[in-house]
Amino acid sequence: MKKIIVVWVVLLGVVLSGCGKTPNESTKISTPSSEQKTKTTETSAQSSEQKTKPAVKTSQPKSSTSSEVSQASDNISGVWMAKGKQDGVSSTWYFNNGQLTVNYVYHFSYVIAKNKDPHGYTVVTIKNNEGKQQHALLLKRDGSDFEGITAEGEAYNKYLADGTVPKGQIIEFTFQKNASGSMDEDKAYAAQTLVVKSSPGTSYKTLGVIKPGQLVKVYGGVAVGWDQENWIGAMQFGWSKILFNNQYAYVITSQLKFTDPYNWAPGIKSNVINSVYANGYVSKSDKIKLVELSGSSKNGSPGFYTMYVQQNGKGNWIELVTINCKTGWYHG
Repeated sequence: MKKIIVVWVVLLGVVLSGCGKTPNESTKISTPSSEQKTKTTETSAQSSEQKTKPAVKTSQPKSSTSSEVSQASDNISGVWMAKGKQDGVSSTWYFNNGQLTVNYVYHFSYVIAKNKDPHGYTVVTIKNNEGKQQHALLLKRDGSDFEGITAEGEAYNKYLADGTVPKGQIIEFTFQKNASGSMDEDKAYAAQTLVVKSSPGTSYKTLGVIKPGQLVKVYGGVAVGWDQENWIGAMQFGWSKILFNNQYAYVITSQLKFTDPYNWAPGIKSNVINSVYANGYVSKSDKIKLVELSGSSKNGSPGFYTMYVQQNGKGNWIELVTINCKTGWYHG
């Protein structure tokens, strides 16, 4: 009996010793685990920061002086006198919003590459309006002007393939600061319903019509339509370049009534002068002058000028050609 009592006393002591721990003591036991979790979280955050910081440090922008940075192409808009260094032949080039005029022929379009090529050239891709012929004009700054090289045919294909710059005649492009027609406009009214064409000629796509009496802004002219080579028809089928629905288009010049019949249409005067020199009608030693042909305009029709030449700058003035100041058509 005494042994049984002793056993119960011992068991009771064990139970009481376990129950004697307070709730706080139980919390203390679990606290280290919570602290470990906190430290783990902080360690994880630090690890995340360590991963982020190096990425920021290594993403510094490249220096603008790096040779890998592409140079933007030059602006070539406006009127330029092009002259071959070897043959001395001159022509007038008018770059205007993707449309290129060479010696008053509106037959070309162009696209400028966004950046210069590895050789430092501004690359101008040129094609005719049918898109069948395409070549590149490579331009490099020479002060305020340019020196250019053309890449055509096989040379153009090779340039596209491996960037080889062709060897050939250097063309000097001189900017014409006061050239008529850079961004000028002439004004007229539709004398009748105008049929608007995509190109200068009756066989080209019709873009729409302009009603009689509507104001028309004129940006140039063409003496003879591309599909009408008969010079007699030039008087009737000269074409004026206009802006129609935000694109360049053409209407028959004789169907316009000009507000100033004797005002030269944009680009026409300089183009005609360059043409008579290029065709050998006038030499560099000659002097020329233009005289308004009074009474040549009737009811707003295009006015005419007479060009006179003084050979070698001496002696009498000789009548050379008569010029339509709206289309550039001339004869003599």
